[in-house]
Amino acid sequence: MSQRPVVARQWAVGNDGRMPTKQGADRRSVIVHAAGQLFLARGFAGVSMDDVLHAVGGSKSTLYRHFADKVELFQSCVEALLDEKAAPLREFVPTDPDLTVTLTAFGRYFAGVVLDPVSIALHRLVTAEAERIPGLGRAFFEHGPAFGQQVLGQYLQVAADSGVIRVVDARAASAQLYQAMLGDIQMRLLTNSPSRPTPDEVEQSIVTAVDVFLNGALVR
Repeated sequence: MSQRPVVARQWAVGNDGRMPTKQGADRRSVIVHAAGQLFLARGFAGVSMDDVLHAVGGSKSTLYRHFADKVELFQSCVEALLDEKAAPLREFVPTDPDLTVTLTAFGRYFAGVVLDPVSIALHRLVTAEAERIPGLGRAFFEHGPAFGQQVLGQYLQVAADSGVIRVVDARAASAQLYQAMLGDIQMRLLTNSPSRPTPDEVEQSIVTAVDVFLNGALVR
C-alpha cells in the first residue's frame, strides 16, 4: 500500500566553495563521529575543539577547514546522529495490507529509534542548547521528527487515497498518531522519571494508539 520513501543525500560544499574529495569527506565523517561521542558524553560546554583534535588526531588547520567553529561542528554531529538513528525508518516497507498490523509495526520501528538511550541523550542535549544555538532546533526537527512524520504520513496518504481511511492532513495525522503511541513513554525517559516504561507498556501504548486512531473512542 505504501511506497519506499526516497531520501536524497547531498554532499555539503566546503568552505572554499568546492565539492569535497572522497578523502576529505571521509575525514569529515571521522571528525563528526568522534565529536558526536564526546558531545553525548560531556555535553556541549564540556567539549572543546582541542578535545576533538586530540580524539581524531591530525592538524588544527584540517579541523577548521571542515568546521568554522564548535557550533558548526556540534550541529553537524546532531544531524549525523539523527540520520544514523533514523536509518531503520528508511528501510521500512509495509508488506501487510492490514492497517492495524502495519501501523503497529510502524510504532515498533519508531520505538526502536526514539527510545534508544543514545536518542534520549541526544534529545536532552539538543533541548539544553537549542535556545543558545540558532538553527539547532530546526535541524533537530528536520532530521528527526519531521522525517518520521514524512515516512508515516506517506503511508497514511496512500491509505486515504485508496479510500481506506479519511484524513484531512496526512502529515498532521502522522504526528498525532506518533504522539499517541510514544509521547508519554518518551517523556518519561527524557525526564528520567522513576516510573520507567517496560517493554509491555511500550507495546500496549502503541496498540492502544493505533486502535483509537483507526476506530475512535466513541461508543457506536
